[in-house]
Amino acid sequence: MSRFELDLAFARGDLELTWQLASDCAWLGLFGASGRGKTTALELLLGWLRPDRGSARLDGAPVGVGHIGYAPQDLLLLPHWTVAQNLDAAREAAPEPLPEALEAALLLALELEPLLARQASALSGGEGRRVTLARAVLAAARTGLLVLDEPLASLDRGRRQLVLGFLLDLADWRRTSGGGPAVVVSHSAIDLMVLCDEVQVLETVVTADGTRRSRFLPPGVPAEVLAEEGGYENLLVGKVERVFGDAASFALPGGAEITIPGRDLEAGDRVVLGLRGDDVLVATEDPGAVSARNVLEGRVATATARGAYVALGIDLAGVSRGSGDGTARLVIETHVTEGALRDLDLELGRRVLLLFKTRSIAILARR
Repeated sequence: MSRFELDLAFARGDLELTWQLASDCAWLGLFGASGRGKTTALELLLGWLRPDRGSARLDGAPVGVGHIGYAPQDLLLLPHWTVAQNLDAAREAAPEPLPEALEAALLLALELEPLLARQASALSGGEGRRVTLARAVLAAARTGLLVLDEPLASLDRGRRQLVLGFLLDLADWRRTSGGGPAVVVSHSAIDLMVLCDEVQVLETVVTADGTRRSRFLPPGVPAEVLAEEGGYENLLVGKVERVFGDAASFALPGGAEITIPGRDLEAGDRVVLGLRGDDVLVATEDPGAVSARNVLEGRVATATARGAYVALGIDLAGVSRGSGDGTARLVIETHVTEGALRDLDLELGRRVLLLFKTRSIAILARR
């Protein structure tokens, strides 16, 4: 883990930005809508902009000091060089090489092999962004600070899943090998929750005179943000155990399994799943034969009123998230009306069964 110590204030034109954080994490995510100041925050972090007050430190040193692999939204390539030459320069600048298997996975996910002989100036905008991303990953390798500004924004759905799957593998390798930290900016809270240990949301208020006052909230993604993202309140990361027909079994932490859509999947694939709270039903008795393939036992852990419904957090009995201290639990969020809450007597600690269909599960990323 790395220690981020940020206390920054910055004002230019119609933007006022404040950023505070004291956290031990390996991958830090920054979330906010376009135009709210996320790229400005990165430039402050890297020391490219001077803050009006405060400093940004990583493990006790200024963040901009040391080895960095940076993929901005603009292209960061030498235009008169080929793609291969740009990537070679990144490899040479790295403190150590990326493992061959990871580099091969990087080139495959970004589909760069057909581009290697082309000059950077001849690339399209999307192709250039992919090369810029690869260049940053190669330059940071294991120990450098990796900074990614909207790394998935210009990718189509299929390629986005492949690249997100690669970044998951890269994050796992850097964490387990004692590698350097990463900072990832995105307007997708889901991508950041999948990739990062902590996520900070950038909140912006426009005053009467047009000034944008932006500040990063403490780490955590509010429920209303997830609702705006498509409602995937439940995110699960794991491996496909086996495939049978058009379905597959997915192992939850702790050993339980659920059935997920299996088209195009293979045993051993790593996948990221999304499940909306609205798609999870609650029963207090065994429902018998039902069309829903997934039935999980748990207990009501939390109940939070959210306007027209109540969000229940169901702690899955005997399923540990494996956070290191053994105390964290895998909690599934589901939504019920106040009438259902009352009629089913869903008080805290009540044993319940969760039911959801296979088709309710979305595959957000796969390796």
